[in-house]
Amino acid sequence: MNFWTVTVLRIVPIFFIACVMIAIPLYPGGNMLDSTQIGYEFSRNYLSELGGYKSQSGETNFFSAFFFNIGVFAFILVGVSFFFIPKLFATHRFAYICALIGSILMVMGCALFAAVGLTPYDLYFKAHLFVAHNAFRLIVPATLFYLIALYLVNIPRVYLIIGTIFFVSTVLYVIYQLMFENPQAGEDALIEAVVIQKIIIGLCMLNIFSLSFAFAKLSNEKPQEES
Repeated sequence: MNFWTVTVLRIVPIFFIACVMIAIPLYPGGNMLDSTQIGYEFSRNYLSELGGYKSQSGETNFFSAFFFNIGVFAFILVGVSFFFIPKLFATHRFAYICALIGSILMVMGCALFAAVGLTPYDLYFKAHLFVAHNAFRLIVPATLFYLIALYLVNIPRVYLIIGTIFFVSTVLYVIYQLMFENPQAGEDALIEAVVIQKIIIGLCMLNIFSLSFAFAKLSNEKPQEES
């Protein structure tokens, strides 16, 4: 039980970040506004550009895509984990219902996030946008339901604070995507969009890692009376 509810949630974010760090120096170059750029630039390349069949410079991107797409696809395991997590809330009926709803949404969100690795932006652009955007739009309500569940079982506030920061930031990010994001408007707009994406991805990894400690605490507690 602990393997799925704790260990996987700690390993996958670390594995994903490691894969990204390996993929970055292997990226040939180019961004959507400048095909002559050498290598990968943190403030001018989206993360998903690491997973393209070709780089923005037009060169084959096999090695970078290999590591990035493996890192993204590992989130299938996070989705599997959320099948088991509602059981940790079994002693509190309403918290269990919230966790169950949150898990359904989180499983779908993780499946879409993993699908980013199967839909390179330069081969399946519309499908890529669909899975990348809607992954976050499912994770937003999933996070809210889990925040409610964790609040009801009196989890230490630090985990709620981290989750709330991620929730609010992701809501704002979805609004930004829908209303303001336009990376092709110029270099400043590209940098803004790229940096915001990386902040949100970083908060997502931190939130998943933090949840593993909250779930570990629940797993180790003795059964309590239903509230």
